[in-house]
Amino acid sequence: MTNTYDAIIIGGGMVGLATAYHLARRGAHTLLLEASDLGGGSSGACTGRAQVAEGHLDPLNLRLIREGLARLETLQDELDAEFEFHRIGFLALIDAPHLWDAWVARASALAAAGIPAEMLDQKALRRAEPLLNAERFLGAACAREGLLDPFRFCAAYARAARRYGATLRPHTPVTALHVAGSRIAAIEAGAECFAADRVAVMAGAWTARVARLAGVDLPIRHTHAEAFITEPVALPLHNTIQLASFYETIHGKDRAVSVGFSRHANGSLLVTEAVFKSAELHRRSSAWGLATVAADLVRLYPALAGVNVVRGWGIPTPFTPDDEPVVGWAPGVDNLFVAAAFMETITIVPLICDWIAGMIIGEPPPADLGLFAPARFSGNEPLESRL
Repeated sequence: MTNTYDAIIIGGGMVGLATAYHLARRGAHTLLLEASDLGGGSSGACTGRAQVAEGHLDPLNLRLIREGLARLETLQDELDAEFEFHRIGFLALIDAPHLWDAWVARASALAAAGIPAEMLDQKALRRAEPLLNAERFLGAACAREGLLDPFRFCAAYARAARRYGATLRPHTPVTALHVAGSRIAAIEAGAECFAADRVAVMAGAWTARVARLAGVDLPIRHTHAEAFITEPVALPLHNTIQLASFYETIHGKDRAVSVGFSRHANGSLLVTEAVFKSAELHRRSSAWGLATVAADLVRLYPALAGVNVVRGWGIPTPFTPDDEPVVGWAPGVDNLFVAAAFMETITIVPLICDWIAGMIIGEPPPADLGLFAPARFSGNEPLESRL
């Protein structure tokens, strides 16, 4: 078989592309297979936020946030590419006393871990965002995170991976994984067949479907999330905005809306998010979702009434029952690695994908990733999910 590689990655989002870059940089003969466009799934549909404040507060996740953000500061130089990374304020708007108490504790834990965060009362919130309709809010939690262009971020990793010799094949869907004994012996994609010592599935919400081709069941679920982007606006909007009640709002709902936005370098607002349950994996958007998000945005920022929407989209967003990612070797198939369902994906990609590439070729990771191991779900009853 001529199509033989050291490592084959299935999935061409930012996790797959960054891992391909780090594998190729280590000298591994690397192939990446993507069913659609590179960066065309949830990687290209995300807000571009390098989040710091909303994830789990255990030592591993805090380290990934802290060190990942530091790597982002120099990554444009490393990849020799511009993807508009810059630091920006983040406000979690709080409208209930129990959320205030929860975020006081969270801000304290973040600050203790070296991730600066503080609480703003309503008066300080009005100073921070003068155009905000702040009447219903007690105040906000405030942190400083990052923001970038996700399309350029993916393209930067793709170009860098190719410079180091990786082969990237968009529009090449995997149709079969042939298992011999306890190993994947061959991969069918398009009209071709490939083989590799190590196979890594990093296909976002499609990861469970691909892994199932090798007989591996992973409890990776998804919600369908919708967003839109506006024309550039010249109004003084200074921070990325999210409602502190986001997860509380969407939990257990067949469909729900929790509005938030980020403003990018060209002045456009990327506005989220309508969320609903869907058994189907698709990229369609709905009239109710985008219309409701737009109405909620105008109630939050009345000065945005009349701003034009340029385009909207929907995308499946993966998660696991315990809201931790899946990272590690799949149980039952010796050469199958999986990595999916990250929460602060952009923030940690520069760090975790470096570690993952090392793990794939046999290097020990710099930290114990047992918290993320796929085997944690083997033989266990499903945990309660957030939806």
